[in-house]
Amino acid sequence: MRNLKKSVDRIIEFLTCTLFVVMVAVASWQVLSRFILKSPSTFTEELLRYSLIWLAMLAAAYVVGKNQHIAITFLRDRLVENSKITLDIIIQSIFLIFAAVIMVYGGGRAVSLTMGQISPALHLPMGLVYLALPLSGVFILFYSTTNIIELMHKKKKIPYINEEKKAS
Repeated sequence: MRNLKKSVDRIIEFLTCTLFVVMVAVASWQVLSRFILKSPSTFTEELLRYSLIWLAMLAAAYVVGKNQHIAITFLRDRLVENSKITLDIIIQSIFLIFAAVIMVYGGGRAVSLTMGQISPALHLPMGLVYLALPLSGVFILFYSTTNIIELMHKKKKIPYINEEKKAS
């Protein structure tokens, strides 16, 4: 499972880094064509907008996989280790439900509804732009599932408080 997670990490890292490099190149071309060549490029703004959507969605999935998402931890910090793991499992389960219902199901419906719409400058089906939502949802489903499995293994290794007191 860890090897699969590392492979998925590498895929997302490659996609996001490549997308970022392309965005920097396109933004540089936009500035060059507008201010130096005095002939603004027509597709760059739209390409940057759609690329940013893809970058943000893929990066969000990656962050869930690395467990580095924004969290309010004042409740978690007051719990004992076993309760912290239980809370983390609940949080990952909420991620799982959200990704399944909103991102994969809802995003899939958005893709199917917008495949007939064409973007003005790039002439791409808008469904391709919205495809970032269900795809990143699938990645979040994968990462949340692996995170829950890891947390359950971790929880099995930590003795309960009552067991600790009995041993002393």
